[in-house]
Amino acid sequence: RFAQWAKRTQPPLGGTSVLRQSIAVPEDIGEQTVRLVRAIDLEGYSEVEFRRDGAGAPHLMEINARLSASVEVAVRAGVDFPALLYQWACGGPIDEVKAYRVGNWMRYLEGDVVATVEALRQRGRPGVAPPVPAIAGFLFSFFKPMGYDYLDWQDPLPACVAALNFVQSRFSGR
Repeated sequence: RFAQWAKRTQPPLGGTSVLRQSIAVPEDIGEQTVRLVRAIDLEGYSEVEFRRDGAGAPHLMEINARLSASVEVAVRAGVDFPALLYQWACGGPIDEVKAYRVGNWMRYLEGDVVATVEALRQRGRPGVAPPVPAIAGFLFSFFKPMGYDYLDWQDPLPACVAALNFVQSRFSGR
């Protein structure tokens, strides 16, 4: 089991998590989630998403039985879901993960840039950060220790390609 918190998403009112943090599995949904997944007879990996209302009550949004783009926060926190899924698919023993690092931040920078611009365009909409907090949150995120999607100093090429593609798409009008 693993839990993450999506601090920012693209689009701003819900979508891909562009700034996320590994968190402890919340007590009010942990066991309930396990029972739900078992009741519908899912095997292997599944991502169960909840949203909290203004009072903090959790509401089930969706269940996905596929790896999401945000899986890297789990891997960097110590839960290597792709490797575990491979072990499961091969029918061999599956490594037990007893704990993971809580508080790890991951950022999808291209998505965070777009989310911040969208927050400015959608100013005044309920649930969308006002302009000053949106810009401040984006900028202050650079001062937090965090990992970046696609960026691994041992293999920087994917990050370079992603940055180049982003710049080209913005200037070519795609």
